[in-house]
Order: sequence, then structure tokens, then C-alpha cells
Amino acid sequence: MANKNVKLKNLNGDYLYPYTDNIPTGSASVAGKVKVDSVPTSGSDNAISSGAVHTALAGKLGTTETAAKAAADANGDNIINTYLKKNENVTSLATSGTIALVDNSVNRITPTDAVTFSLPTITDHAVFHQILVQMNLTAAYAINLGASTYFAEEAPAFEIGYYDIIYEHNGSSWVVGAIKKG
Repeated sequence: MANKNVKLKNLNGDYLYPYTDNIPTGSASVAGKVKVDSVPTSGSDNAISSGAVHTALAGKLGTTETAAKAAADANGDNIINTYLKKNENVTSLATSGTIALVDNSVNRITPTDAVTFSLPTITDHAVFHQILVQMNLTAAYAINLGASTYFAEEAPAFEIGYYDIIYEHNGSSWVVGAIKKG
């Protein structure tokens, strides 16, 4: 027996179609067939397949991972190594003798005898290097700053008092100066 296409008509004269050809698109308020998106699509009202959800989430960070932009600025510079912290730790230095200073540090000293500061060797001239030493000089001790290039081209002279000693690397050598506080 051969298949025949048959059109059915109801009493009102409307043609009836088989249910499989006439299923409405499903929505929140209408039951029917469901369209499924195979990839997440902005603005789509269709359902999404579990495979599409898995693919979309596979490239996302886990709950314990750190986003690259959380650790770097817009230039890709590591934030911890690039920027001065809001609350910088202050290192208490020895009170006499030769004292090795650390690049990009904040230090405090109250000398009890002669002091000679030793400066770090700089090899990366593409970044800024500086050192701050807060000094409380309670007696006339000899202070050797460890550099021979000075701000305002003059070596600081120290007498009893409080000072900020500032070191800055200019790309070829350390430059130093001191500001008396009072």
C-alpha cells in the first residue's frame, strides 16, 4: 500500500495538520518544542545545552585562582613589585658599622657610632630604584652615604637632629641627598 498525503478539515473549514508539524515553540508560558542554543548567545530566549555551558565555563577561573588583571596593571606590570604599598614596612637598621641598604626600601636608624652605607648594585635600568633612610642623629657621628653623586651637587652635612636620607638611582649611579627635619 502506498502512502498518501491527506488533508483533514474540521467542521469550521480549518485544515488540520499532524501534531508533529504543528508544535508551538516553547516558552515560559507556552508548552511546546524547545529550541536549544549550542553556544551561549546574548539576548537569546532559547535554552542552552549542557555541553555549551561546560564549554563556556571551562575557560573561567576556579574559585581559588587569581585573575591576571588582579595581579597586574593594564600594562601587565606586576602590582606587588611595581607600586609602593600603602603601608610600607620600615626596616630598623644596625646602629653602627657598614650597613648594606636594600633597593626600594624604607629604613630607620639611630646611630650610636660611625656609619657607612653600602648601596646595592643595579642592573635593571628600565625601572625606578630608590631608598629612604630616616635617621635620628643624637651625637656627631661620621656618616658615610656610600655615594659620590649628590642632589644639588653638594654632599649633605650632618649635625644632631632628624633627617630623611634619600637615594635615587639615575640609570648609571646612585644619587643621594638629605633633608633635615625639625
